[in-house]
Amino acid sequence: MGNICVSDSDSLINEDSQINFNKIDSRPGINAVALPANKSLENIPIMPSPDSAYSITYMESMDVIQFTSHKFLILQKNSVYIGEINQKFQKNGKGNLYLQDVDNNGNQKFAVKKGMFINDKYQEPAQTSLFGACLDVPSDSEITEEQEQQKSIIQNNHQKYNKLINDKDLNSITDKNQLRANIVDGYIQYLQQLDEQLYWDTPPQKREKFQRTIIFQSTCSLEDSNQFQKKLLRQFGFVQFWLIYKKIGFVIEHDHNHWYFVKVSITEDKFIIYVYDSIKCSRPFYENIKHKLTKLFQILLNRKLQPNLVIKENIPQCYNNYDNAVYTCIFAIMFRSNCRNKLLKMSPLEMRSELRKLFLS
Repeated sequence: MGNICVSDSDSLINEDSQINFNKIDSRPGINAVALPANKSLENIPIMPSPDSAYSITYMESMDVIQFTSHKFLILQKNSVYIGEINQKFQKNGKGNLYLQDVDNNGNQKFAVKKGMFINDKYQEPAQTSLFGACLDVPSDSEITEEQEQQKSIIQNNHQKYNKLINDKDLNSITDKNQLRANIVDGYIQYLQQLDEQLYWDTPPQKREKFQRTIIFQSTCSLEDSNQFQKKLLRQFGFVQFWLIYKKIGFVIEHDHNHWYFVKVSITEDKFIIYVYDSIKCSRPFYENIKHKLTKLFQILLNRKLQPNLVIKENIPQCYNNYDNAVYTCIFAIMFRSNCRNKLLKMSPLEMRSELRKLFLS
């Protein structure tokens, strides 16, 4: 088995980004400074650099990023705030607060609060709205026959990582079955949550060096850049994820029997697409994903890119018609974990065992 280690790559736009998107300098790079908990805003050194669009300050329970427009972004374990703050780093003034809640089954629910804040307290509770919840249950008076049937289906399934897992999904985990999309994408969400937990458990003086990971699921549309941006705003509250997340990956489902993993590396002068595929295809086959990703990131970065496509060699190959998606999960965990421990030797049977523990527990 060859070495399939994945190296790092380079991870904000405020709520006005949809209007002024093309005007924002989005070159990779963030200046960082660790800040004691009792440090005041007046004493923060703003460190402009030709290679950074924003400065970032690491504190005990938050990262604070200042935009060029006097707006701030506060990243915390379960929330993202974009707006005005006071000298104590409290939300103070007009802003948007994006909240996330994760239950014991890894299901995420999101809420947004828009309006005025005074010393971290929200002043307009009537403006709170829930979004991102996987299940929408209407009142009894609104339930139709079709919704009643859907409710019955939901009760016969179980929800994990925002996926309604049914018997077909669970059966796909067993040997000699190709994994279904709900299992693969659910596992990717699980890896994302692991990475977020590890990041916020890391002391602020070490978070600057932490290479955060973002992996986009197979359901993420690469065809429509507007839809992609909306998804980012809905999930994170900002768009320029490459300034926060150092490692960017995509899980690609070409068809039910062909999955592969893609890593994108962004630097000032390079845009490299790495393909990890356990079913080797000819180079022209991967030109399609190169075209889609290049077009997407040219819009996001607002600059012309000269893509370089690298098809990784010396990686495990699938010699049957049912382990391809399993290998894609292995590539994803290796990407997220920087090939630590024994991941290089992880077999499809071991990955299936991990998936059984995750989705059958």
